[in-house]
Amino acid sequence: MRIADGARQGTDPMAAVPIYRQAHDMNPKAPEPMIGIGQTMLFSGNAPEAAAAFQDALKVSPGNVDARRGLGAALIAMSQPELALAQYEAAAQAEPGDPRAQNGAGVALDLLGRPADAQGRYEAALRADPRYLPARNNYGLSLISAGRYPEAIEILAPAAGSSGATVQTRGNLALAYGLQGDDKQALRWLRADMDEPSAHRYLAYFGQLRAASPEVRAASIRANPQYYPKRGG
Repeated sequence: MRIADGARQGTDPMAAVPIYRQAHDMNPKAPEPMIGIGQTMLFSGNAPEAAAAFQDALKVSPGNVDARRGLGAALIAMSQPELALAQYEAAAQAEPGDPRAQNGAGVALDLLGRPADAQGRYEAALRADPRYLPARNNYGLSLISAGRYPEAIEILAPAAGSSGATVQTRGNLALAYGLQGDDKQALRWLRADMDEPSAHRYLAYFGQLRAASPEVRAASIRANPQYYPKRGG
């Protein structure tokens, strides 16, 4: 398993799959090889194969929280948030203090158009671990979709300036500033990850969103989410 895990984290993650399969053949009752395959497939963008692998892991270990979270992430990637929510709920019930399951449930709820419920889950994740960046990023984006820009900025700004900040976090902070009408700050954060013409194109898009109705604006954000991790985490 260590060899497979190392291969998955290398430059060619798919090289890990045959090693995981060999480990599975040697011990079919162990869920870890199938979870490894699922994580590899999910990282590679093959959500259906990932879901199948996580389901196989759950057949031999029904209570495995890693497999449930992985299946939830795969279902999010397959645009099945209601099914994903059930997996994250089961994982959260098994490990109430794990921020990852609460964060994943929040993503599923946001995609189901239930932002208030989603925000409660992000808050639960941050109570469990205030430094958990995915929940902070997703909470900020959820607040943006609800039109609560100052609160989103308050949540996202510390994360965007941290050493672990991601392109998504900085992009969401730029979006919050742009929708609030602060083009100067929006450009500042856009420029951190793109050239000047691209930054101005995004700024123009923020202006279009700002002029749209709240319903259209929220739907546009949900249709092109910058969740981190994008598939639920």
